[in-house]
Amino acid sequence: MRSRLALFIAFVSLIVALGVGWFAETQYQQLVATTELVVPAIEIPPYTVVAPGMFKVRSFPAPMANENVYRNASELTGKISTITLKPDQLVYRDELVPLKQFRYTDDERLEIVSFPIKPEQAVGGQIKPGQRINLYRIVLQSTPNQAVVSSPDPKVWLAAQGAGIEVLESDVLVVDVRSTQGSPIVSPPKIQSKTSEVTTYETADTSSSSTNRPLTILTVAVAPDVAKDILRLAGESQVTSRYLVWVSLAPIVKSK
Repeated sequence: MRSRLALFIAFVSLIVALGVGWFAETQYQQLVATTELVVPAIEIPPYTVVAPGMFKVRSFPAPMANENVYRNASELTGKISTITLKPDQLVYRDELVPLKQFRYTDDERLEIVSFPIKPEQAVGGQIKPGQRINLYRIVLQSTPNQAVVSSPDPKVWLAAQGAGIEVLESDVLVVDVRSTQGSPIVSPPKIQSKTSEVTTYETADTSSSSTNRPLTILTVAVAPDVAKDILRLAGESQVTSRYLVWVSLAPIVKSK
């Protein structure tokens, strides 16, 4: 009986020893095992579109690969730095982001500019990000007349002496729309209404909600010289009642 008990204790001790040994070996391997991760080879300033040549590979403890970091150079192409990236330091994914995520567009040559506009001058305030618009500059008259300016009919404006209209820029990409307070414009939700055999969708009443604010700020991606023209026109319309900026949805050009 005693020999059986001793044998059982020896067996249990062996199992425990093997378990402890396996655990210790696992922990040791985690400490000494390494993996190669990408790091900056030079200091990279913020707002820099990076290239693979700016980085190199460095060995780190294997558990570091579980962090939210970039692992190889192929992931970095075309991204832009949001902070200063120090040499030999891990690059976290919020420190290097896609160009469009950081500045609305993938085209690094374009300038992002916003300008105020009334809903009635912007397709009833229905402009959405991703749409393309035409920008018009309206000259109301050579000598401002409040009676003309106050008229809701654009024909009255353009009939005044010295009035005219010109295309400021065509096929402009809209990247953002906001209300006066800077809040994003969100379309009111649609609710399902079923009468008899007909199902319709009606816009919910959200007049008391902050999501139902009219568009008053348009943000577009344009060439730098066009950005200057937009800002000049916005300034003119603020200072004098002679000028207006007007927006239309650009025609769709079908490919042949």
